[in-house]
Amino acid sequence: MPRLDFARTFFASADRSAGAGAQLRASVAVGGGGSLRCAGAARATAIASQARDRAPRMLMAHGSAAAAREPPRPQRRLRLPGSPRRHLGEDRNPGYDGPVVEVTMARVRTLLLGVGCLLVLLAGLIAALVALGLSSPKLPKQVVLAVNLSGPLPELAAQDPLARFGGGAPVSLRELHAALGEAAHDERVVGLRVHVDSYQGGFATTQEIRSLVTEVSAAGKWTASYLDTAGEFAPGNSAYYLASACDEVSLNPAGDVNLIGLSARSPFLRGTLDKLGIEPEFPGRGDYKTARFLYTERDFTPAHREMIGWLVDSLMGQMVGDIAASREMAPDQVRGLIDRAPYFGKEALDAGLVDRLEEWPEFTKRVEELAGDRAETVGVRSYLKRLRSPHHGQRIAVVSGIGAIMRGPSGKGFGLFGAEDVMGSDTVAQAFRDARQAHGVKAVVFRVDSPGGSALASEIIRREMVRTAEELPVVVSMKDVAASGGYWVSCGARKIIADPGTQTGSIGVLGGHLNMDRFWAEKLGVTFGRLDAGRNANLYGSLETWTDEQRAIVDRMLDRIYDDFLDRASAARGMSREAVDAIARGRVWTGAQALDLGLVDELGGFDRAVAVARELAGIGAEERVELVDFPKLRPWWQELAQQRHPDEAAAAALAAELGQAWRTGRLAAPGPVWMPPVFVE
Repeated sequence: MPRLDFARTFFASADRSAGAGAQLRASVAVGGGGSLRCAGAARATAIASQARDRAPRMLMAHGSAAAAREPPRPQRRLRLPGSPRRHLGEDRNPGYDGPVVEVTMARVRTLLLGVGCLLVLLAGLIAALVALGLSSPKLPKQVVLAVNLSGPLPELAAQDPLARFGGGAPVSLRELHAALGEAAHDERVVGLRVHVDSYQGGFATTQEIRSLVTEVSAAGKWTASYLDTAGEFAPGNSAYYLASACDEVSLNPAGDVNLIGLSARSPFLRGTLDKLGIEPEFPGRGDYKTARFLYTERDFTPAHREMIGWLVDSLMGQMVGDIAASREMAPDQVRGLIDRAPYFGKEALDAGLVDRLEEWPEFTKRVEELAGDRAETVGVRSYLKRLRSPHHGQRIAVVSGIGAIMRGPSGKGFGLFGAEDVMGSDTVAQAFRDARQAHGVKAVVFRVDSPGGSALASEIIRREMVRTAEELPVVVSMKDVAASGGYWVSCGARKIIADPGTQTGSIGVLGGHLNMDRFWAEKLGVTFGRLDAGRNANLYGSLETWTDEQRAIVDRMLDRIYDDFLDRASAARGMSREAVDAIARGRVWTGAQALDLGLVDELGGFDRAVAVARELAGIGAEERVELVDFPKLRPWWQELAQQRHPDEAAAAALAAELGQAWRTGRLAAPGPVWMPPVFVE
């Protein structure tokens, strides 16, 4: 034995003498905090106990001759936590009677090297993914910008790069605005290729994308769209409406064009509530405040039907006019085509609704030939990354107000029609405070897409918006819906910009409850013991019908909220309360109608709102603008670590609501400044 290795000799001999095997295996791992742990410590303890008495004999038998030839050389040892210090077989703590476990530094270095290599590989992988998103090759001299529109379009892009690189995150509306806005003025972009596949954008969102496409066309670049189908045994109005903005439209030979006209549907729950033994009580202000009719009616009231009629007529006129202009047809001709729809592939071609019937590979090959050999097809995200534009410029803050308005933080909740976004007053109010205090911010764009909700939460948001408008220009950009509370939060901005198809207005209030006493008792057999201390202690309960006195209290509350709403709108629009009341009382208008009525200042999308904010802030046309989001988006790694699926958040909200109902018998009613969605397709 060339050198003395006490620990190895000790344990190997002990293991052989015990008959447990030829070798002791101990696993060593790096634990949290950098400590080392020996997985075989328990086994080593037992072996050491059996072999302690034989250790001197083993040392003499194996080490005498070798030791005489070569003196033992000291070897560095690593002491494990809890083991005594030993050096060359000599105990520095003679009183210690526990296990002796030692690992050579060579093995430790090997282990650490392996762990280090693993960490380096992991870091390299993450760095590579990030690098893919941060660095891209230079754009070629000729570019075909490729846009894929599938499913619903989120307002902002996902922050998880893994989802984005894996193709799991759809392109956001904000990215489309940035890319198409740049493409219109980029001399390298020769054309635009648009693939419309199962598109689900709202009416106003569709109009915003159309305006971006037509801007590219107006700049002298060719634009071509491809439809797999415009509706597969389903309405295809939105898909075709969007695709028709391009200079030419191609359709899969097996596809259809279901340009069948617009249909509006409003659900009514009164029949269901009657079957369940639930009695709704929902007073409101105005014959057109239709949210309460969701609970109290079985069909349209005359006023409700009238309002839906003018909404559909306005949207239909906009769609017909835009398609006619794009396809170089007369509006009456388009209306006639709609009345004779749907169209199969060849029929759509003969009707002049599409220009070619071809499959996707044929379309892409033809577009590439049209662009020329030197052109490269580049996607939206790749194009934005490869622009290599400066990251800094005159700063304009963008505050997002998306979803039903509630007190508390923004997030996901559970509404009458499933999971929904929540515009939390705490989050949005803080966003306005942060925006006006942020360094270098010259103006604010408030992006609103909301059917309303809580009057108090709406007022909290509006007040912070007004405080911000006293220091900086604030421009509201209305998206698909900015009605009821969504209009309330907009009152006080320097300018309000709406898309022609935006649903807005609904200046009115409602309030009420669902009397669920019969439902609990007769349908489920659940009864509640009741004890009230106070004449109106059960005012907000759901187990008794209101008394006349209580109904008078509710009416007084609704009058106060409606008066406040009229005051906010009249002051913001420079109109008398009487003039606002004449177009209010719950009436919902399209953006085009709202412009004529004085409820908004201008028609346009997000880009137009940014342009107006730029003008109001005195930012020159040649100066670059940097959009800064508030609330600030969390870094992707925080999103990845803390992310909870939206459905989970909505399910949690539903569970909390059901738990409240089980304890008290009460289900929450919608906020007093809320409108039900008008489903138009």
